[in-house]
Amino acid sequence: MDKHSYTIAEVAKMLKVSPSTVSRAINNAPGVSDSVREKILNFVDEIGYRPNTIAQSLSRGKSNMVALILGDIRNPFYADLAFGIQKNLDTHGYIVTTFNSEYDYRKEIEFIQFAKQYHYCGIILVTVNSKEADKYINKLELPILLVNRITEHYNGSFVVTDNFQAGYIAARHLINLGHKKISFMSGHHKSSTASYQRFLGYRQALKNYCLSYNEQYCLFDLNWKMETGYEAAKKIFSLSPSPDFPSAFLLSNDLLALGFMDYCEEHGIRIPDDVSLVSFDNIVYSGLHRIQLTTVSQHVEKISSEASKVMIDLLEEPSKEPRKIIIEPTLIERNTTRAYKNAES
Repeated sequence: MDKHSYTIAEVAKMLKVSPSTVSRAINNAPGVSDSVREKILNFVDEIGYRPNTIAQSLSRGKSNMVALILGDIRNPFYADLAFGIQKNLDTHGYIVTTFNSEYDYRKEIEFIQFAKQYHYCGIILVTVNSKEADKYINKLELPILLVNRITEHYNGSFVVTDNFQAGYIAARHLINLGHKKISFMSGHHKSSTASYQRFLGYRQALKNYCLSYNEQYCLFDLNWKMETGYEAAKKIFSLSPSPDFPSAFLLSNDLLALGFMDYCEEHGIRIPDDVSLVSFDNIVYSGLHRIQLTTVSQHVEKISSEASKVMIDLLEEPSKEPRKIIIEPTLIERNTTRAYKNAES
């Protein structure tokens, strides 16, 4: 028999029984004789029947599906995060569907509406920050978990890196190496609480060490892509040389930094001899032999583990108080930073 997607009604018609009998047999519910149950189970096995989980969700008003909404799955940080969450939730019987918002709050709201319409049992948001999306989130009556994102009016559960501390320790590392003119380059500065908190940490470090902030050499609202990092370097190094030109750069994620490094290599700008570089995320490429990027680790494995635990708690014990977990970042020192050559001048 040709195998295709059958409905319970079609199976019932072929076996000349009622749809409810087929449903009870498949779901091991009472009310079906052993002989009829065996006949039905043998038949559905023969035709390769698989239940339509979406249809079941609509009929029952609930499902075991969790929506994971993130910015861009092509970003290795998000890919590792999604892999960990899916693996952890799978062991507890939950199916994770991943949605890419492309850092657009309108798409985020669209995906949330989809999850609600098809009775997803929970939503994990690892995306942009916007007042419009936050208003919508607060009205939902299903488990919501924010990951690496904090919003002003949200009182539910979240799992985040201390991004303020991440920005602070990155800047402090450069300051301790003697750098006094440090640029900051940020992706999605307005919509990402992670980038903005890193920037605030950087500014606090400058203030604590009595160093000036020069916005002329800072770039904001970049896309988190390698080609954007390349173009950012091109723009910065095209500026006329001046005594205020940075000796070190902080980039808000590793992909930006990799593009920045690519431009420098093409144009004879030596890292770390000419400029030092620190970024964030510690994606797998940052530790490759030819790259050896100094970066701040968010500990993505721990984030995915904690996020999975919190989501399971929300689903299985909804009466629990909201969980608020903050993970401390770690500086991973490699080969893109060095002591400023004129540190004593």
